[in-house]
Amino acid sequence: MSEQIPSSATAPQPFGRTVGAEIVRHARQHAHPAVAPRRPAEDAALAALLRARQRSGEGQQWSRRPQEPPTRPAQADVVERLASRIVPPALWTAVEPLIPPAKVRRQGGGRGRVSDRAVFTAIAFVLTSGCAWRHLPATFGVTVPTVHRRFQEWTDTGLWIRLRRIAEEGRFEDADWLRMIVEAAERRGTRATG
Repeated sequence: MSEQIPSSATAPQPFGRTVGAEIVRHARQHAHPAVAPRRPAEDAALAALLRARQRSGEGQQWSRRPQEPPTRPAQADVVERLASRIVPPALWTAVEPLIPPAKVRRQGGGRGRVSDRAVFTAIAFVLTSGCAWRHLPATFGVTVPTVHRRFQEWTDTGLWIRLRRIAEEGRFEDADWLRMIVEAAERRGTRATG
């Protein structure tokens, strides 16, 4: 006697149906016992209650936590400490007025401009440490292309020449440090253009 196989078992099922059934079976098998299964009627009732409360304005009272003021990222503190060490406030007050204003983009848009102080700090680090542009640490909060592009812009506009003049006047305590930065910038600038 041969066993007869039901005809439904021999017919191949569509792929999507078998995969979907397998996923459902697996989910039921591995469902966490502490989580109660959701019922469509409860979901519909809860959704109707939420919509009613939102319309009446009550939903505002029990929505999440109240908004806390945004906190500063930890990297901002690191960048400020680096800036105050590499470019002290007295030096920055002498340098800032000499930095050329940003060019206005005719087409508009784009990202916001990175602060001049952050870029000047990164440039001063690269120039005085002797490292390559590509080895600029990410802790400065600026990208290497931005720093190098701004260095080229400032070199083309003659910033380092103007800074050399005020460094030679020596009217502030960090004039020697500025002179070292300017000399390194001039060496890098002539190497890049020559």
